[in-house]
Amino acid sequence: MSRIIIKKEDSNRVLLTELLPYETPMLFSNKGLYDLLNQGSEKHFFNRIIQLKQSAKKGSIGFGIPFDYEINKTIPGKTRTLSIIHPLNQINFIDFYEKYDALIIHLCSKSPFTLRRPNKIAKYCYSPELVFKNDTAKGDNVEVEPNILNQETPVFKSYFSYRKIDLIYKFYERNEFQRLEQRFNYLQTFDISKCFYNIYTHSVTWAIKGKEQSKRNIGLKSFENDFDKMMQEANYNETNGIVVGPEISRIFAEIILQQVDMEVLQDLKKKGCQIGVDFEIRRYIDDYFVFSNQNSILSFAFDCFRKQLEKYKLYLNPSKTDKKSIPFISDIAVGKIEIRKLLNKSYQDLYYLQESNSESDDKEGVKVLKQITKPYSISKSIVKDFQCITKRNNLEYHILSKDLVRHVKNNIISFFKRKNVSNDIENTTNFFLLSLDVLFYAYSLHINSSSTFKVSKIIVLLCKYYNDKDEQFKNIIFAKIFRETKFIIDIYINKSNNNEYSIDILNLLISLTKLGDKYTLSEKRVRNIFQTKNKAGIYTFYNFNYFHIVSLLYYIGNNPKLLNLKNEIQNYVENIYLQEFDPFSKSEYTLLFFDYLNCPYVENVSKRKIVLKSKYTKTNALADTLINDVMNHKKWFMDWSKSIDLEKVLKAKEWGKSY
Repeated sequence: MSRIIIKKEDSNRVLLTELLPYETPMLFSNKGLYDLLNQGSEKHFFNRIIQLKQSAKKGSIGFGIPFDYEINKTIPGKTRTLSIIHPLNQINFIDFYEKYDALIIHLCSKSPFTLRRPNKIAKYCYSPELVFKNDTAKGDNVEVEPNILNQETPVFKSYFSYRKIDLIYKFYERNEFQRLEQRFNYLQTFDISKCFYNIYTHSVTWAIKGKEQSKRNIGLKSFENDFDKMMQEANYNETNGIVVGPEISRIFAEIILQQVDMEVLQDLKKKGCQIGVDFEIRRYIDDYFVFSNQNSILSFAFDCFRKQLEKYKLYLNPSKTDKKSIPFISDIAVGKIEIRKLLNKSYQDLYYLQESNSESDDKEGVKVLKQITKPYSISKSIVKDFQCITKRNNLEYHILSKDLVRHVKNNIISFFKRKNVSNDIENTTNFFLLSLDVLFYAYSLHINSSSTFKVSKIIVLLCKYYNDKDEQFKNIIFAKIFRETKFIIDIYINKSNNNEYSIDILNLLISLTKLGDKYTLSEKRVRNIFQTKNKAGIYTFYNFNYFHIVSLLYYIGNNPKLLNLKNEIQNYVENIYLQEFDPFSKSEYTLLFFDYLNCPYVENVSKRKIVLKSKYTKTNALADTLINDVMNHKKWFMDWSKSIDLEKVLKAKEWGKSY
């Protein structure tokens, strides 16, 4: 991974790290908006939107209506609503970060309990290390100037660097957790019920200045009042609840919960409880871990958190409260360890060690793939062992399925990175067949964004690997991927409530485009995913939103087999701007407007219609000028390029997950 020094004056990078959820279609990003602002050419487009927004006042952007969509939660059948903030409201946060970044770090540094907080402004972005590198790729840990690398290459992980951890599972793996278990006999865990959906925006001013003083200073220019106002405007001027998904919302919550931590700490000190002796507390965003040798202290601490949180109109979740005595390791943790051991052994057994014949080889020898004649027999054995581990630990399949997906993905990537693992393409293909069999089995047990990105990455890597291989073996792998993906989609449709479809299905469709036109879903199957049929025999789009429109248009491209479907989508989009009174106040239709005009697969006559119906311009000539201007920018929010390197995109996604 090559480190690239970030230009401190590049304040626009906030758009790339702080303002979008992780769980989006893989080709959606703020990269186009970021480039547009860096070029200084945004005013031509966005000043006109401000004029058209009904919410905008003179000299003000006004509120935006966020684009809300659902993703799968950890529990099958449950969903979570995430939001895309209106682009104009996102731009507002650039100056906010530039002005207040140091204060944000200070306000998030008070609590001794927090496990994840902004620590300092990030100094580096990164160039992802790809499995299939270009000849010009740089070596590991080499600092390079940004202009040396391709413009698309750098990945900004976050505006801030974080401590102590960025992902909650790392807490359990730290020596710190082991030490806490050695010192204390009891652990109580609990979390806040629907934390982000219930946070009252004014409470950030209460946390910083106190409730009484904040009410006296309503309307005055200050960090807390600015933050309060901007979070409201990003969420349709709502004060009850904040948008869920962007990092800015986690920072907003952290400032409030830091103050709650300090108030609870004072309550415990007044009780005579000494931190580090009588108790220890850790908090990861809104998840709490209280350690003590006395149950009475656990109960008192829990009660303190309950009372202090209620002052901020937040409430603990009784169904998520749990108390453990040593050992603190759970059935889930045991299952995860056993899954890791199972996969490590299963894949190690597929190799033998060959003596080194070259100075460049490892001194201990080279791992070579054994002859695999019955790939599905091996995959069946791994699946059976997985099932036994799940049953033995009294768990449900979905709890460990993502671990199985992760370990299989890692073993496939390790295969690509090894030298001389196999010179036999047939044997290599059998290795991939058994791996894909386990991968898709595990993925089918619980479809979620994290696993989808991993499965998509393997699809893309295999497409790259087989690009110059014998057609016979290429077709075997491509047919396996296509067959399993169709099966996954059918499973998802059958299990989903009300025939709803998710971001995960959209990302699978995008990754399938790398298989080529030969492996395109039929129009009937695509309609089964995205449409329902009424009694009159007319197809009607069901819960169709911006993400579905752009992802499906990308999948269809210029494929003549899906032309009728594309025409129906065009009609659907045209009707949106005909019927919407105030489309540019809505994030969804603002994003769609520019991406639709920029889409190379949509007819110009349809683009002209939505420009005129949206009242952006009044004549055909002006509409055509606008369309050309939008297309000249090349990318807005959706990347329409069929030649895009999805490995690079997915690596950036993988690297960018920071919570």
